[in-house]
Amino acid sequence: MTSSRLGLALGLVACFAVSSLAAPAIAQEATNLGTFKAWTAWKGKDANGDMCYISSTPEKSAPEGVKRSPIHFLVIHRKGLGTKNEVQTLIGYPFNSSGANASATVDGKTYPMVTEGEAAWLASAGDESTFVEALKAGTTLTVQGTSQRGTNTTDTYSLGGVTAAMTEIDKACA
Repeated sequence: MTSSRLGLALGLVACFAVSSLAAPAIAQEATNLGTFKAWTAWKGKDANGDMCYISSTPEKSAPEGVKRSPIHFLVIHRKGLGTKNEVQTLIGYPFNSSGANASATVDGKTYPMVTEGEAAWLASAGDESTFVEALKAGTTLTVQGTSQRGTNTTDTYSLGGVTAAMTEIDKACA
């Protein structure tokens, strides 16, 4: 994992732990570009320049009653680094460090994820564009992971509004 990805994840974890509605602390003075059903689009800056991202929280998390920090799924464009469609989730607990099996599934197609701390990314950066296209065409996103304590969790997200939110960040960070 690159240090810039880990730095962004740590900034997002710290920010979302304070308020699930706040923009990432690392993206100073982020502007809300709009909320589109289940997804919100944001634009801000980090140490590398302009960045835009969409975020959502799960409609359902299982098992119920498990203590977790705020949970989010994000797609990030970092104009300053020339990257688009970085897929990331903040799961709300530290992943099991001994080869955690995390995955993101869009309407039945599963993508493996790599983990570090409370964050996970698609295992292959080459899958990011295909994954984002699947999000736009899909109806449901499911994220599964295992905590340090061995708890298996499943978070289910609506994909309603994801296309409109992606359109906003595509324009804002073109």
